[in-house]
Amino acid sequence: MAQAGVDSPWLTALILLERTSGIGREAVLAHPESVPTPLENQWFWELVERRCSREPLAYIVGFREFFGRRFAVTRDTLIPRPETEGIVQLALDQLSRIEGEARSAVAEMSNGGEQTPALLLDVGTGSGAIAVTLLDQKPHLRAVATDIDDAALRVASLNAREHGVSARLQLVACDLAEALRVTFPLIVANLPYIPTSHMDALEPEVSRYEPMSALDGGPYGTAVMDRLLATLPGRLAPRGCAILEIGEHQAGRLRKRASQHLPGWPVTFERDAADIERFLVISRPET
Repeated sequence: MAQAGVDSPWLTALILLERTSGIGREAVLAHPESVPTPLENQWFWELVERRCSREPLAYIVGFREFFGRRFAVTRDTLIPRPETEGIVQLALDQLSRIEGEARSAVAEMSNGGEQTPALLLDVGTGSGAIAVTLLDQKPHLRAVATDIDDAALRVASLNAREHGVSARLQLVACDLAEALRVTFPLIVANLPYIPTSHMDALEPEVSRYEPMSALDGGPYGTAVMDRLLATLPGRLAPRGCAILEIGEHQAGRLRKRASQHLPGWPVTFERDAADIERFLVISRPET
């Protein structure tokens, strides 16, 4: 695998062995004398061949860890990245504020049989990692998550069931949020942000296997985000907040686009662990 350019080949082999044998890696290491069955051996080398073809390990084993949780992933969804966990943390901070302000409205949930209002909209949910994590963290939260791809929504539905939050998550098939006619106090989105000219330079794991529609953000990488910004006046509630993950060197362009679409709305940028301006945070004034 090292000759094929695979990162951490020995750890990868251990994970694949764990997958094919059904035995935890600690037990595998503790019992090196164990001999796999012929079927396990065949399956192991098939998986090794797939990884040597640079298929992402997450697709091979069928899951990726995100915010301390395991999420199913398929080639219909992006593989959740560690930097995207920053959206979750920023959203949790906002939800603490929003829930306090909306407590009286939430308390009305049983009055006249009315349902608790949805506080969160996750645009372009993919595997559902962001929305499901936030629902798991906040037991009184309700959310709507959209995606243009029905296959991705099926993966998100699976993850919602696995984490026990499906009753509080409504999945909607549409482009961005065009099918919705309500506003939300909090909107999160991890939309395509790679410039088209950069697509050919992506690692094989990304360029050969991950869905291009979830990666290609147009000439400057900001085309899809720009469309979402234009819809925020009809989607974001007063005193609400929108959090978008963005690409490197896109902050300046997005600040200008936000000022054009949303004049007078405060715009800030939060940095990730690598000190890159990674998250666009937009607040809607009360009036």
